[in-house]
Amino acid sequence: MMIDANIEIYLIGISVLAFLVLTFFFVKKISSNRDLHVKIEPSIDSNISDSKHSKAEQTSFEFDNSSNDLPDQELVVFNLISIDKSFFDMDQLFGFMNNIDAKFNNGFFSVLSSGNEEYRIANALNPGLLNEETKTFAIIVAADLVTVDDPILTLKSMVDLSYLFAEKFHANICDQERTPITKQMISHLENKAQEIARIKSLESYN
Repeated sequence: MMIDANIEIYLIGISVLAFLVLTFFFVKKISSNRDLHVKIEPSIDSNISDSKHSKAEQTSFEFDNSSNDLPDQELVVFNLISIDKSFFDMDQLFGFMNNIDAKFNNGFFSVLSSGNEEYRIANALNPGLLNEETKTFAIIVAADLVTVDDPILTLKSMVDLSYLFAEKFHANICDQERTPITKQMISHLENKAQEIARIKSLESYN
């Protein structure tokens, strides 16, 4: 009886060993044929990292719209002041304004574009009005770049007129504080005009 029990144990052991050997070779064959695929799930840390990276990318493309607000007013003022403070000849001045097609109205001149006022030209001294008998050595050229149709062209026209006037009437071109204007100041004004034109263009699409 003891011998029979031992034989049964050996047979069971051999059967188990044979099963394991067959299983090993079967799995190895499947692996070599690439029929066994392992799916790798992304880890939680990886998802968090990707999410943070995605948010960072979105943030980098969010534009600050605070600079896109159009100011209520952006005045550009040129004072054209006689070099020796002698009075301008009004006949010559009115003739000059007529040549540039400026329209006289209520004591000042207006330069128009497509029927709309671009800027005004007036007496820089009190009471600020011009007529044939005015005695003044200072003329003011002024515009609000916010209200004009094309701020860039308006500024260019003002600068061109000021240089032409200064040459003909022997005048200095000065800023609002009556400080002689420089190329850097004009460049700064050009940047302002370009910025206002950009904002107006954006608003026209909204």
